[in-house]
Amino acid sequence: MKLKITLLIGLIAAAAVLAAACRPGATPEAKPYKETQFLMDTIVEMTAYGPDAENAVKAAFAEIKRLHGISDNFDPASQVSKINQAAGRAKVKADPDLIAMMLRANELADKLEGTFDVTVGPLTELWGIGRKGDFVPAQEDIDRVLPLVNYRLVAIDAAAGTVYLPKEGMKLDLGGIAKGYAVDKAIAILKSRGVSSALVNAGGDVRVIGKRPDGNPWRIGVQHPRNPDAIIAKLSLTDWDTMETSGDYQRYIMKDGVRFSHVLDPRTGRQPRGLASVTVALNNSADGDIFSTALLILGPERGLELLRQFPGVEAIMVAADGKVTLSPGLEGKAEIEK
Repeated sequence: MKLKITLLIGLIAAAAVLAAACRPGATPEAKPYKETQFLMDTIVEMTAYGPDAENAVKAAFAEIKRLHGISDNFDPASQVSKINQAAGRAKVKADPDLIAMMLRANELADKLEGTFDVTVGPLTELWGIGRKGDFVPAQEDIDRVLPLVNYRLVAIDAAAGTVYLPKEGMKLDLGGIAKGYAVDKAIAILKSRGVSSALVNAGGDVRVIGKRPDGNPWRIGVQHPRNPDAIIAKLSLTDWDTMETSGDYQRYIMKDGVRFSHVLDPRTGRQPRGLASVTVALNNSADGDIFSTALLILGPERGLELLRQFPGVEAIMVAADGKVTLSPGLEGKAEIEK
């Protein structure tokens, strides 16, 4: 499903290029450098403009690859896996970037009612969405692992550079922050190398630099969660540079007519119901997936209440029946498709 998000971005960008070319006196866009790699379990695309764009993009990809290497809980050699393997036994040395991810995630988890939890690993492993066919765990199995899910128990010593999981069986899963964090680092590298116009799409984690070379803002489409070929909303990234979507249509199984997605409420061990997707617009990719996941779990009413604490973070919430709810800051700015 992430490929569909990529396609929607590409179609809107292509339309913008065509419109610009048809204007009287319009000048052709600068030639971009584009590269695609499969990293962090998704397709990552970069399009950058500038005299050193190619080298800038390659350096940005190298940084994403490095961060993937330390945060991938499916790689037994990664730092996250080593922390998980030492749960209940020992502290483990961790890269400063890994510690920064965890500290930021835990800070927001406190403010988002525990709807985002870096220790959700035992639950994601139990459900195994996408890896266990149409398996749905019994409630007794969920109840058994729930005591292992509690970000407040994690001992993070930033000064010593160590992380400790105090209970055997606890497991970190940084999938909800590592990708966005890596995109932020990639953007910083592109900017440091003189790139003033770029788009990075990491499987739906979209971040831009500046405007398109033709002077128009980057315009991104939001996929309809029940129609993979349709756009349900469009937004120009003028006040924000990041859009991130979480939904129940990206990885899921169907069993007995019920949809079970990969998004889990760490407080209950089960999937949230009601919302099919949440897209957030903000200026920080590392926070994007945290907010979109939390709002998907909380639902529109409680989600809008909590967003009042975070000026500059806006949301497009789509219910399973297609009803769209916008946060106040997007009223008149997001274009809703009928």
